[in-house]
Amino acid sequence: MTLISDVQLACSRLAQHGWHSLLLQHGLDITALDLQQELSKPLHIDRTIKGFEDYSHSGVRGIEAGKPAESLLYHAFASPNVITTAQGTQLTAFPSALEIEQLLNFVYGVNPPSLETLRVYAGTAPLAIVVFAYEYRPRPETVHQCQADLCFSRTGVARVGTAPVLYDAARRGFLPFVDTATQQMRVTPARYGAYLAMQKKGARECFGPMNFQTPSDADLDFWVPIHKLFNGKECLLGLDLTVHLDNYQINEKIRQVHTRFNNTGWQEPDILNYPFVITEGLCHWAEPTDFGMGLLVPDDKERLVELAYYQERPLSFTMPSGTGGLVHGRHRVHDDGSIEDLNNVEGVDAIVKQGGYRALHYQDAMADGWVHARCPQLESCGLDKDSVAAYSIIGAPDFFPLCGQRELKVWSSDPDIFPCPTPPCPEVWHTRVNPLSDVRFPINPTLVGSHFADEDRTATAIVSLPFDASMAVTAQAVPEVGLAQRQSYLPDFASGVFGPGWEVGRGLIDKPFTNVLNGYMLASPFTEDARICAALGSYWPGVAPDSTRTFEPRSIASTVIPLTDTEIGLTGETSWDGLTGPVLVDYDGRQVVQYQSYEYSDYTGAALAGQLSSAITGQVGTQQYHQRVLAMRRAYHAVGAGTDKALRTLWPVLSFSLVQSADEGLQAAQQQAGHFLEGEVMYFFLYKHGAIITPSDNFKRRYVEIEARVQLYVSQTALLIKQDETLWRLLDESF
Repeated sequence: MTLISDVQLACSRLAQHGWHSLLLQHGLDITALDLQQELSKPLHIDRTIKGFEDYSHSGVRGIEAGKPAESLLYHAFASPNVITTAQGTQLTAFPSALEIEQLLNFVYGVNPPSLETLRVYAGTAPLAIVVFAYEYRPRPETVHQCQADLCFSRTGVARVGTAPVLYDAARRGFLPFVDTATQQMRVTPARYGAYLAMQKKGARECFGPMNFQTPSDADLDFWVPIHKLFNGKECLLGLDLTVHLDNYQINEKIRQVHTRFNNTGWQEPDILNYPFVITEGLCHWAEPTDFGMGLLVPDDKERLVELAYYQERPLSFTMPSGTGGLVHGRHRVHDDGSIEDLNNVEGVDAIVKQGGYRALHYQDAMADGWVHARCPQLESCGLDKDSVAAYSIIGAPDFFPLCGQRELKVWSSDPDIFPCPTPPCPEVWHTRVNPLSDVRFPINPTLVGSHFADEDRTATAIVSLPFDASMAVTAQAVPEVGLAQRQSYLPDFASGVFGPGWEVGRGLIDKPFTNVLNGYMLASPFTEDARICAALGSYWPGVAPDSTRTFEPRSIASTVIPLTDTEIGLTGETSWDGLTGPVLVDYDGRQVVQYQSYEYSDYTGAALAGQLSSAITGQVGTQQYHQRVLAMRRAYHAVGAGTDKALRTLWPVLSFSLVQSADEGLQAAQQQAGHFLEGEVMYFFLYKHGAIITPSDNFKRRYVEIEARVQLYVSQTALLIKQDETLWRLLDESF
């Protein structure tokens, strides 16, 4: 079937669902008998129609050969903001992932260039087959932020899960939610494709990269896509192409435990085998007939974490000392084969830190590797360089899938929001926000296949197609458009400061002082790192929840992005981590706050029990995330702890919720304060803590004394405060 035939079928299917009348507003008739001719004619674009505000100002046709962003039909199909008719009602059907891919191929194949034409276009720049992860995005999420456009990276980030992948056609993407089972989460895939690309020094005004780093990016080499490759005779003039995508993934985290620590009881050749090294059962290519070519999907597992078996027996090892909490060692194996849960033993942290006992190994399905393209017809044409692979990550779940690290970095670097000397403000987070797309480290060159060179430091960058910078002038008039409400698989949605990181780690290879990105430096299993990072106030912003208020006050962390009472299990619903937050109780004749001690929390155990969930936290969008962070900071200022990190740890959050305007408590507070709050309102109950007591009858519990209580209602413009037994009043926030 020809490319135009595929496009005709898609248009015919969608026409009756509101798409015919919607596109007629621009003068495009997708039911025309000669659709190819219709798609090539000049149009009168109406950019006031919702979803088309950020369509390219250079675009005037349904299809512009070789230019996806200037092709009106492709924008309509691929933009997650095109969801309503011209009259504002919901479209009743949306393009499938396959139809969007077929249309993209048509954009490049409607007038296929010759290889020589592309050589001339590239000039003196080297030309090669390069694999990219790619995604069509609304204007605010693009490299140049001038219009909706495709974004490309030589790194893709898929994510593990316990349920099969599901495409959300309206969002033009994927989310981890399982509507009928909140304790499950779907795997999310990454899309890869082969492109002819040229190698250029970084150029901010042409292709980027995103968040251009001065002056270093101007001296680095970036691969820039110029033409998509796909099967058949319509891709390149005079050639009948066959494009193959190969994938290799490896999880060797358990092996690394035994290479980094001595006397664990295991060594080569055993640690070269499964499950010390896992290369099978990690992912698969989705059916091209369903999703188009190049969708890499993690294999869904029954549990996010599973007991490891070796030689048909549970795999145990001698727990090394000083693992930094990044190796699970809480299930002790006795000589008679019985298993003891050390979470039920007093002083478990000290036992795990000392090591020296037999423990069970647990495995996860995270991995890293590569996607590599082969095209025999082009390999014989004498391209300048061998085919260039993409770095493929299968990462941990993202508990805030609608929030990206790059956007949070830009937001927290805004001096109008956070006036601080060195952005992004270190006062906002416990670590600096830095997306993986801003990292300039090589990829682990020891991966099978030797696809990554030591000097290649740009694989995680995000670039655009070559772009006319003069469009930036007219783009200033583009109105605000919404962010995509889906899980992105590009690396600006992944964390980029490592110690280890959330999706990928950083480690030294044999060559001194050479840091490389890899998967083997991560916690084993990932839930060990998740526990630490969540309890450090969402140490990896935008992916890790903030569990500080779930546990007793600790001097090393305060709340940054507060979770609501519902999200931590205080309102009867299941919490994100299976635990329940603090409550007020009577103890020894006085009221105290009761906690489950952090020391006895175990997220690996929670994963084994199927208790980790992104169903609630995953509903938090970017704007809500911002508002929570700002409200938390204002709350700390209200109690006099705004600029002192140590002082903030003295004021735990006992209760936090989003308040409806009809709430009786809010109405009473407003009446008493003589001030009515507008817009979204958040409620905080903070207290200044005193002594922390471990009761004699339960070493897992902590009772925390209350020295002062403060309740707050916070809107975007005002704050009402009640201190101990005083009356509610409006707080002057002119600090």
